[in-house]
Amino acid sequence: MCNPDPPEKSMRIETENSKLVADAGKIHLDAAQGMGRGILSDIKTTVGTHWRSEMTNLNQKTIAVTLLLFISVIAPTLTFGAVYGNVTGGNMGAVETLLGTSWVGVTYALLGGMPTCIMGSTGPLLAFTVVIFNFAEQMDVPFLTLNAWVSVWLG
Repeated sequence: MCNPDPPEKSMRIETENSKLVADAGKIHLDAAQGMGRGILSDIKTTVGTHWRSEMTNLNQKTIAVTLLLFISVIAPTLTFGAVYGNVTGGNMGAVETLLGTSWVGVTYALLGGMPTCIMGSTGPLLAFTVVIFNFAEQMDVPFLTLNAWVSVWLG
């Protein structure tokens, strides 16, 4: 037969349980807001406060980081853009890749809350584009239209 816990141990457990907070571990959610209201609230609270000081903080370190990010994004973008131009028969090239990368990067930085996230073309994306281009040629459909619809449905 097993012996029950000694009274000292059960008293110690009751003492520890009395120290617990009543709602500890429960998740409390705020009331639901309309679509986009959270982003608007964040913009309203940050534009008048630290955003202004950050935007006027132009110093040597800011310029160095900006140039580093620019150079680290522009080189692979132009390289992949040239490969896109060769693979897609000139339908997509360096200019389109550069414009697309800059548009997506700026939009993501403004809406995503991560201004230093590097957006750009990668090898798997290039391989996927080659597959879409070959599929468009085999099916005799316009490549850019097919690519646009595939991008919409994947995004």
